[in-house]
Amino acid sequence: TASRPLDIWCYAIGYLEGMPAPPTHWERLQLLRELGLRVNPHARLCRSLEEVIDYLRHWESRRHELDYETDGVVVKVDSVDQQQRLGATAKSPRWAIAYKYPAEEAVTRVLAIDVNVGRTGALTPVAILEPVQLGGTTVSRAGLHNEDIIRQLDVRVGDWVRVHKAGEIIPEVLEVLKDRRTGQEKPFEMPRTCPACGSQAVRESGEAVWRCVNRACKAQLVESLIHFASRDAMDIERLGPALIQQLVERGLVKSPADLYRLREEQLAELERMGPKSAANVVRAIQASKSRGLARLLYALGIRHVGEGTARALAAHFRSLS
Repeated sequence: TASRPLDIWCYAIGYLEGMPAPPTHWERLQLLRELGLRVNPHARLCRSLEEVIDYLRHWESRRHELDYETDGVVVKVDSVDQQQRLGATAKSPRWAIAYKYPAEEAVTRVLAIDVNVGRTGALTPVAILEPVQLGGTTVSRAGLHNEDIIRQLDVRVGDWVRVHKAGEIIPEVLEVLKDRRTGQEKPFEMPRTCPACGSQAVRESGEAVWRCVNRACKAQLVESLIHFASRDAMDIERLGPALIQQLVERGLVKSPADLYRLREEQLAELERMGPKSAANVVRAIQASKSRGLARLLYALGIRHVGEGTARALAAHFRSLS
C-alpha cells in the first residue's frame, strides 16, 4: 500500500472531542484545515442557486486539469442543523446531491460479442472492443445488457461504436456509427443454449434476459459463490474469484454449504496455496458464520432479494420466534 500514490481530502468530522463542533459544514472544513488535515482547496461556499450553477459550469470545462479523475460535484446544505432535520434515506443523505457531468466518450470497433453467464443464469452479451483510452483507463469490453438493447442499437460484429463509462465506471455502448459500415459487419443472435454448460437457454415472458435453466451450471455456481463471499454478503476474506474457480473445477464445492466443509489439506493442494494460506481461508470461512441472518439471506442470491429485502425478511423471522 505504501508504494501506491495515495492521497486524501477530508470532507467531514466523524467525531470531535474537547471542543464544540462548528454549526456549519463550511466552518467545519475550515477547522479541519486549521488542524492540519487536507481539505480540497477548490471547495466553495455558495450563497445562492445561481452561484452553485456558476460553480458547476466552471468545473465542467476545467475538471480535466485536475491531477485526479472526477465525474461531478457534490452540492451540500451548509447548516448542520438543517442537515439533521432533512435526514437521509437508506442509501443517501437528503441534504447533499451529486451533480454528474456528461461522461467522456470515445469511438472504437466491435471485434466480437461474447456472452457471460451470471449467478442467476442470466446470459449477458458483452462487446469485445479494440482497446481505447476512456476516462483514464484502457477499455476493451463494454456491456450490451440484453437482446433488446442489441436490437435497439443494431450492434453488429465489426461495427464502429461510440462508448462511454456509465457513472464514470462501467463501459457501455452508446450508439453505432452506421455511416462507417462497409457491409462486412455480422449481425449477432443470442444463443439458445448456455455457452458455459450447453444446457437450454430460455427467455420468459415479460423478461428481457435469456437464462440458462441448468442450476448445476458451473459458471452460475462460480458467480454465485463470488457473490456469497463478497464484502456485502458473507465477507469471506481471501476467498477470491481465482480460488473459487479452482474449488469448482476440482469438484470440491458444489454449493455454498460445501465451503464450510473444506479442510486445510484440500486447500493446500491448490495452485498458489500452502498450509498457512489454507489455514487462513478456513479460518475466514468459519468466521463468516457470525454474519447474521440478513447477510446470509442476501448472500444466497435469491432472485428479487436484495440487501433491503433480506433485512426485512430477517426481521420478520426474528419477530416470529
